[in-house]
Amino acid sequence: MAQTKRKRRNKHRGNAVGVVEARGRTSKPRDDAPRASGRAPASRGGRTPRPATWKSAALKAAFGAIVLFAFARLGVLGSESTTSSAATLAVMAMVFYTPIMFFTDRFIYERRQKQMNKAGQGRR
Repeated sequence: MAQTKRKRRNKHRGNAVGVVEARGRTSKPRDDAPRASGRAPASRGGRTPRPATWKSAALKAAFGAIVLFAFARLGVLGSESTTSSAATLAVMAMVFYTPIMFFTDRFIYERRQKQMNKAGQGRR
């Protein structure tokens, strides 16, 4: 009688622990396949760093202030506090966090620009 099920072509064998590991590519790469060269970040073209904006800094500061408000209100930061004192602390944190976030983002952006320029000049 003919067999009704197709047998699987690739055998999956486990190791001593029982974990199945993939074999990876066993065939030769095609001739027209693009070759990856250099470092991995240089080959990634999708993400470019964005310049710092006050809006993004304010959003990050708002998130931090909300978390601080929740911790202050729940009493995690010390003694029991009222809602008004927790809100005052959150507003003060928002005022201080916004410029800190902006200058941190700007520093990171400028550093990545320098790295990209250095990598671009090194290829030439």
